[in-house]
Amino acid sequence: MKALKKRVNEPSPIDMLRREMDLFFDDMVPFSWSRGNGGKELDTWTPTADISEDENEYVIRMDIPGMEKKDIKVNFQDGRITITGERKMEEKEDEKDFIRRERYRGSFYRSFTLPETIKEDQIQASFKEGVLKLIVPKGEVVKPKSIKIN
Repeated sequence: MKALKKRVNEPSPIDMLRREMDLFFDDMVPFSWSRGNGGKELDTWTPTADISEDENEYVIRMDIPGMEKKDIKVNFQDGRITITGERKMEEKEDEKDFIRRERYRGSFYRSFTLPETIKEDQIQASFKEGVLKLIVPKGEVVKPKSIKIN
């Protein structure tokens, strides 16, 4: 008889509610992010992200440890940058009888709404030591032009 209770990371009702609220408000502001899973299965995990900027660019850094770059995909479409991937289970892990399991595995999905003034054809991505780094160059802000009424 085992004295320890098994614990497996599964989304709680609060996590599911948070994901639904994130998706609801996602498109309202630039760099809003979807921590949800875009309608996919709820057994996903969510890598953390930091977003910074200077006068020339935005930088998104995501912690995605335990993965290889071939398992991560970055797409840009309709003003959104989307990062997806899957952390696979280690060999023979499924055969073990876990007492506690906290390391996430499975697929993930993150999506960020970008400001309208970016240079989408110059977005760069790199992956080193478990950190995905995206550089999003800023575009020129188009100033309103005054038109004289004749």
